[in-house]
Amino acid sequence: MKIGLLDHMGYGNLGDAATQDALIANIKARVPGANIVAFSLNPEDTRRRHNIPCYSITNWHPGLHKAGKASTAVRNLRSRLKSFLKNIPVFSAMALWILNLVRELVHLGHTFKVLRTLDSLIIAGGGQLCELWRGPWSHPYNVFKFSVLIKLANRKLLFLNVGAGPLNSILSRVFVRCSVALADYVSFRDVESQTLVKQLGVKRQTHVFADSVYALDISDYEIGSAVGARPLIGLNPIGFCDPRIWPKHDVYAYSRYLDKLAAFSLWLLSRNYGVRVFSGEASVDVYALEDLKERLQNSLSPADVNEMFAPASASVKDLLAEMSRFDFVVTSKFHGVVFSHLLEKPVIALSYHNKIDDLMRVVGQGDHCLNIETFDDECLRGAFTTLVEDAEEVRAKCRQTTSSYSDALKAQFDELFVPENLQSHVQELRTETDRVVLGGSVKRS
Repeated sequence: MKIGLLDHMGYGNLGDAATQDALIANIKARVPGANIVAFSLNPEDTRRRHNIPCYSITNWHPGLHKAGKASTAVRNLRSRLKSFLKNIPVFSAMALWILNLVRELVHLGHTFKVLRTLDSLIIAGGGQLCELWRGPWSHPYNVFKFSVLIKLANRKLLFLNVGAGPLNSILSRVFVRCSVALADYVSFRDVESQTLVKQLGVKRQTHVFADSVYALDISDYEIGSAVGARPLIGLNPIGFCDPRIWPKHDVYAYSRYLDKLAAFSLWLLSRNYGVRVFSGEASVDVYALEDLKERLQNSLSPADVNEMFAPASASVKDLLAEMSRFDFVVTSKFHGVVFSHLLEKPVIALSYHNKIDDLMRVVGQGDHCLNIETFDDECLRGAFTTLVEDAEEVRAKCRQTTSSYSDALKAQFDELFVPENLQSHVQELRTETDRVVLGGSVKRS
């Protein structure tokens, strides 16, 4: 069996990497001979990280035009042509549009050839049905084109525990509605995502399961409270509203967020807590880490500040090993919350998206989820104080919830990937399709 995994990954987001690690391990456990290939935004990174073949989601990706791939004469010709076109703006814009169209058509042809070799394509990962990053022509269009191509190849299409939203533009909603309608199986990671897609007019049956990372094997890592001379707090900042990397540009909001994190760090240190600043996505967090470090250097020695900042984790294993040292976690990352739950680390979420609010509320930690824009110093300190007081109860809740999620995900993977169950599931899908075509009444959710 040859299975494709598509995720908009490849730039160091270890939440995305953990999703693929969990899926690869669970598929291979059920189909030992499975041949798995990936589709990502950065094929070289994905090949190296997961040790599987990988193709590009788009017609351009890092390394596509590396020096040495073309002759010197060809590179010089390209350079002269670009210089010429820059002097004729209208013609330059038209030529660029035509060039991008040709590249996209070539990419579609190559992609179709690869998809025809698969048995199924799985679109998995949190924000696949989302226009937050670069609008409708990014994630929504990419998902749509792969959905159309895999169905033209007469292969199965599965959306596995994906997140949806925001979808503000009409074009994004059309892309998502058509993509989901084409699928053979659809599951979302939360009810809110399922509801949003249903509101687009999708009538087909869908399911809800927890994020696939809850199926990750974490048996090699320290679970629960770490044992140390003093409690250690893991602090995970992001570049919220940073104009250099964030979709919403607001220098004031970005600066205020980091000021509050710096003040909170100093408050923790004054109460004999250890603070460790860590990152699960260095490519996006790098500026926030540097700017937070600069703020702390105004109050602490350079040596003390450098000791607080962990090197950016290069892999999921590195990140989990780092987080296993913590007693408590403060994060603004969705998967930072998931990892904390898996490791039974009481967590405060500084949330920028409903997906984080929902994740915290479901595990009974709504009081420890603060809005990233509106929280203040007193509110954060109060939430942390109650988190410490309720730590054992929170750990028990995490243990119960993650166990429940893991069991449900294993049952889902059994249904989809155990060969005998898979054949039965395919027959059920065909029967349901026949009933719809024949005008039968099918109850859908």
